[in-house]
Parts: sequence; C-alpha cells; structure tokens
Amino acid sequence: MQTIVEAHAIFERTKAAIGKFMSIIQPVIDNAQDEHTRLYYHHILEEEEQRLGRLEELIPYLKEISSAPVENLSDRELSHMLSDLNLERFGLHNFREHLELSLYEFSDEERRSLLNTMRESTQNDYLRMKDIMTELASRFSDVKLSSIEDHDHGHDIHQVDHLKASSKTATPAATAPAVAIPAKKGLTVGSLRGK
Repeated sequence: MQTIVEAHAIFERTKAAIGKFMSIIQPVIDNAQDEHTRLYYHHILEEEEQRLGRLEELIPYLKEISSAPVENLSDRELSHMLSDLNLERFGLHNFREHLELSLYEFSDEERRSLLNTMRESTQNDYLRMKDIMTELASRFSDVKLSSIEDHDHGHDIHQVDHLKASSKTATPAATAPAVAIPAKKGLTVGSLRGK
C-alpha cells in the first residue's frame, strides 16, 4: 500500500534527522551557562528521545505491513496503526517546532543552515502525513480524525521572523494562547488506544 510505504519513508527520514538534531543540542546542554538553558534543551532532548523510541518500534512495523493490503489487518491492528500514525504526525509537528526554537540558540551559518533544511523537510513531511491521515480516514468511512488541523492554526513557517534573521537577537512575538474548540466525537488517539 503506497501510503504506508510513504509513511515508512517519512519516519525513516525523521529518525535520521532526530539523531542529527540531538547531536547539535547535546553540547548546548553539556555547556549551558545557566540552569534555564540546560533544562530547556534537556526537556526538548527528552521529548525527541521518547519519540525516537516510538519510531524504532513503528518503522519496522510499517515495513512489515507495507507489502500487504491494509484491509488484511484486523480491526485492532488497524486501530493501533492509525493511532500510531496520528501520534507521529503530531510528533512531526513538535519536531518542526523544536527545530524552530533551536534557531534562537544558533547564530553560526553552518548549524542554522542545517537546522533550517531539516525544518523545511520536516514541514513537508508533516504536511504529507496530514494528507496520508486524511486519505486513510476517507478510505475507512468509520474513521474520523477530528484534530488533523488543530495544531496548524496561526502557524506558518514562512512567517516566523527569527528564522529569517542571521543572528539570535530576534525575539519571538507574543501570541495569544490557542483555545480548544470541542469537536464532534470521532476516532482519536485516545479512543484508538482503548480498543
């Protein structure tokens, strides 16, 4: 199934990018001049380590099931697969934001260029995963993914001012907190895990 093959490739790329990203921020943690910086990047590193652990389980599974039609999966297997894919779609969103946040730290052209390239690639992969989740939801008419757009509201990577700056003197603009609007009850990560 083409969508599963694509998802597999996306997560292989993401796994490699996470490894590069972790090697960039680990020295920041090790050499932090203050506790805030150390804790901030340590928190980001821990989130990406957890994600890496999930990907190390998901990638072989996607490879295994990519050779057979998804209709051959049991309802439970399908539910788990969709749950995992949706969780990692959100993980791509978070990773993109971690890359954006790290651009505040690094002013040298080499690392900024690498981080920016990874950010753009992650954005493209994230958008493709949203399409894949929409395709899968439409393929299985009883699946409703109510939160496909939730995390994108007001976020355009091309409008982030500090990413265009060549130094870390730019400061992020204050934004109003997002207000969650209850959606119609549908198939969510939580409800998928419970089945």
